Amino acid sequence: MASFGDLKVQVANDLRRSNLPTEIAQAILDAIRDYDTERFYWNETAVYTLTTAAGIDEYTVMAQAPIQEFVKIDKVRAQVGNTWYTLAMDYPDDMEENYSTPSSGQPFRWSYHGNDLRLFPMPDNAYPIRILGHYRLVPLVNDIDANGWTDAGKNLIRYSALKRLYFFPIKDANMSQMAEAAEARELDYLRRETDRRARKGVMRAYY
Repeated sequence: MASFGDLKVQVANDLRRSNLPTEIAQAILDAIRDYDTERFYWNETAVYTLTTAAGIDEYTVMAQAPIQEFVKIDKVRAQVGNTWYTLAMDYPDDMEENYSTPSSGQPFRWSYHGNDLRLFPMPDNAYPIRILGHYRLVPLVNDIDANGWTDAGKNLIRYSALKRLYFFPIKDANMSQMAEAAEARELDYLRRETDRRARKGVMRAYY
C-alpha cells in the first residue's frame, strides 16, 4: 500500500518541484478533507466496537483505527448471549422524550449527536455494541502512514492536490485546469467502482 510519503513524492515529481514540501503535504490533506464526506468503498461499513456499562446511556465514539469519527451511522447492533440484533434509530430530541419515563434493560433504540451515541433504555448490563456506517479515516501525519486515500484514492488526491498547487502558489491557471480535469475523471471512475462493489447482482423492487 502506498503511504503518505509516497504520495508526497509523486506530487513533487508531477510538479518537477522539490522546494514545496510543506505546501504539498497541506494540499494533500486539504484534498482529503474535501472528499472525506463522500462515500467510497474504503470509508464505509467498518465495524466500530464498544461495550456498554450498567447505568450509562451515553457513549463518546472516540477515534478507533481506521475510524476518526462517523459522518453517518447506518446501523447499530447489540449482542445478548450469542445473538446479535439491530437497534432502531431515533432522533436525539425523540430520545430525550423516551427518557421522560426512566427505563432500564436491554437497549433497542439509538441516537447520535456530535460524537455521542445514546441508547434506550438505559443499559442494565454489559452489552457489546457494533457501529457501521460512513466514517472519516484517521488523519495522515507521518510519511509511513497509509490508508484508503493513499491507496485506492491515491490518484484522486494526487490530482486534487496538483490542482491546488498549480493555482497557488505556482499560479499556473492552465495546468490547474488540466489537473482539475484529471481529478474529475478519477472521481467519476471511483464513484462507478464504489457503485459496482455495492451491487448485489439482483433486481430490487422500486418503492
